[in-house]
Amino acid sequence: MRTITVGGGEHDALRLRALEWPGSGPPLLLLHATSFCAEVWGPAWGAARAAGLAARRALAIDQRGHGRSGTPSGPSAYAWTQVAADLVAVLAAESTAEEPTLLVGHSSGGTAALAAAATCPDRVAGVAVVEPVLFEPPAPGADVDSFAGSRLFAERARKRRARFEDRAAAQAALQSRFPYSGFAASALEAYLDGGFEVTEEGEWVLRCAPETEAWAYQGASALDLWPLIPRIEAPVQVIAAEHSAMPPPLLDRLRRCRGGVRVDQVAGTTHFAVMERPEPVGALLADFAREALHF
Repeated sequence: MRTITVGGGEHDALRLRALEWPGSGPPLLLLHATSFCAEVWGPAWGAARAAGLAARRALAIDQRGHGRSGTPSGPSAYAWTQVAADLVAVLAAESTAEEPTLLVGHSSGGTAALAAAATCPDRVAGVAVVEPVLFEPPAPGADVDSFAGSRLFAERARKRRARFEDRAAAQAALQSRFPYSGFAASALEAYLDGGFEVTEEGEWVLRCAPETEAWAYQGASALDLWPLIPRIEAPVQVIAAEHSAMPPPLLDRLRRCRGGVRVDQVAGTTHFAVMERPEPVGALLADFAREALHF
């Protein structure tokens, strides 16, 4: 496990926790989706290692407010520009222009990875994104709280059950509803391992509190991805679910803005493909990484 400090001065500093897999070279950086944690990358990264990346280092990062990372207070701390800036800071700490690395992100983590790749093109050898959140920015004067469905997702997040009697109760509750009901057993176990903390009384409590999750959804409107996309110099891979949440016109726009985007699809999956079918996702990541990192 690693801890990386990001942010500005003493009072703005934030500690991000990262789960580390040893190996050589600058680490591949893996960023999870909103409400999840670094551990959920474990099964997919294990499949990637089995498919040829066993010698490579990797860091799976807990987003701010998630897992074991620091949890700043207030909605402005969860603007998606802040999430991207955290990843840029990790890039600065873990890679160089002489040894660039691969960024990998799922959902909001994928959107942040694209933004970071545009911000630090000399540090990035490739960027692989699974079901990135693609959206049009809000029009001037528009209600940003309803932007990209953020109000709906935030309202749902605030209603989430956050406390369970024990691990078995948490597991049973998750398995009874989408999207967790479709997770591979290994991915659900990984989420239980990293996404909950145990109180002194033995209760299992979500590490990403419902209000924090709501703030993360509301933060989407802060990031306009489209002016950034043409600045990405590295090859880009998009891994799409069979039942994708990406609007086809926006995926087409991404391909027009960047050019040469590789799009792969994983059968039998939804937006949560990383956790539903980690083996084919990992195999696709390994294939792209070998190409982007030239080994």
